[in-house]
Amino acid sequence: MINGVLNSANNLLDFVFFWGGWLLVLEYPIVFFVKGIIKINKEKRKNPMPGKIGDLFFQTLILVIVTFVAGIVWSAPEIFLALRYSLSQGIPPALLVLDFILNFNIPPALVSLWTTWLWLSTLIRWGGLSLFLYGAARYFGKSNGEGRWRYSAIGHIAIIFIGLLIFNRWIGFIFISLPILVSYYFTLYNLAIVTLPASNPDDRDERWKRYVALVTYAWGIQFPMFAVDGHAWKKLEPRIPGDITGDLAATGLVWTRSHQVAAITGGTKFKRIDGPGVVYTGLLERPFQIFDLRLQTRTNEIDVVSKDGVSFKARVMTAFRLDPEPWDKQTYEKLRRMNPILRGADKPSYTLGSFPFSHLRIQATLGVTSTKAAAGGTLLFWDQWALNVVEDTARKVISQKNLDELWRPAEDVRFANALDAIANEIKANAMYTLRSAGILVFAARVVNFSFPGEQGQVDDISKQQIATWGSEWERRRSQILSEAQAESERTQQEARAYAESLLLNSIAEGLQKAHDIDEKLPRYVIAMRFLSSLQDYVHKQTDEKSMEELQNNLQEWQEQFLTDRGRGKKR
Repeated sequence: MINGVLNSANNLLDFVFFWGGWLLVLEYPIVFFVKGIIKINKEKRKNPMPGKIGDLFFQTLILVIVTFVAGIVWSAPEIFLALRYSLSQGIPPALLVLDFILNFNIPPALVSLWTTWLWLSTLIRWGGLSLFLYGAARYFGKSNGEGRWRYSAIGHIAIIFIGLLIFNRWIGFIFISLPILVSYYFTLYNLAIVTLPASNPDDRDERWKRYVALVTYAWGIQFPMFAVDGHAWKKLEPRIPGDITGDLAATGLVWTRSHQVAAITGGTKFKRIDGPGVVYTGLLERPFQIFDLRLQTRTNEIDVVSKDGVSFKARVMTAFRLDPEPWDKQTYEKLRRMNPILRGADKPSYTLGSFPFSHLRIQATLGVTSTKAAAGGTLLFWDQWALNVVEDTARKVISQKNLDELWRPAEDVRFANALDAIANEIKANAMYTLRSAGILVFAARVVNFSFPGEQGQVDDISKQQIATWGSEWERRRSQILSEAQAESERTQQEARAYAESLLLNSIAEGLQKAHDIDEKLPRYVIAMRFLSSLQDYVHKQTDEKSMEELQNNLQEWQEQFLTDRGRGKKR
């Protein structure tokens, strides 16, 4: 009884499988035509385009022919049994077909024959589907799938036929093959959640995109997957290659850091600015440029010519970033007139994290740099364009100055610096050009000059200018030295006068004290007081060498004052 129930269930599912396939084949052209009519009606409301209906009819006719051929292939086992029946009964096949079309009549013996071999027809159809699956996997996955397409196709075919052939046809397929396939794809879902990066792990739509990305990768039909590492201005190469023109629905991704955003294009059109984090791409979409939101510093050596015709090299340094600051009304109106793309870009549109930015400002930056790539040339990235603007401005500023003005500013006030004045001019002249392209410049200055000539020699004009500049600095040096020497002599005179006054005051004070004690003290007491004061002063004011010399002088003075030279006696 159980076998009878199982056989009945298998026969019923064989019947459903056959006619269900026929319904799918016939339904697709109808759905295609209905969706085309709806789309044309919507487009006509915006922009009428004659000839669209005719194109749709032609495409539908081709699709009907294709589905008719697919239906014949699908019914190949039944057609083979019908031919066998007609030949055995001596009935022309055309008569059977005509009788079926006019009277919808099928001989009971033919129906019994189809029913008897329905299970074999199902296996044949599954075999055809398996061959189609393998061929399609090879066609779409061979270029970028390595061996994954082969493993996936053979694995699915093997699991299906294990259930169909080993475990009693449809019963084995339902209870063996389907659970294995469901478990496999459920495992892929969990792996996608764990292995693929995410910007918002709780977002359902993002979870599904991650799952689709991993499933398409398993079949080798994925879109390109990028991981932006290192410098954002380098050429972006996919970590996992793919085909953005693939005919099958797939999902690619671009993994950017927290300080990076990606400009996404679709075909030849700009699509959007996306990021930071994980950016998912669709059909024909690819990252065109990666923008670094951090402060950028660049330096380069350029050739410049001064106003007096001297050629030399200048090293230019600039610091800039994509503009994250809100604009006041005056600045916004001025920049909007310079670049219409900036309409509505008066404040950042992304304020999460440490690197706020405006999508419209980055689009303006992309619009400027993308037009600078010459046909067949290399792509000019946004940071290089900003450096080029500063370099051109520096050349113009330096060309308006003589060589001497590079070291001595026109307004030569105290603490004035010629390089600071040049830097202020460069920044002021380049600021609005860069800001109208969404770039905020913080510093732009010349940090060094060099005068190389041919084979390392300096040319005659430069020699003359350098000599003139050198003589000016020599004059300044001599003037400063003269002023310093005069100041030194004046200070020495003041110090000498001050020391003499201190000495005289000390002697006078000593004499006054001696006079207060006794008006008739002998002269050697006064001399002793004078020498004591002089000795104290010498100890305070002289160095070691002078001290030794003065000690000898004091000894001689003592002998002169305190010894009677005529009689050789002390007084």
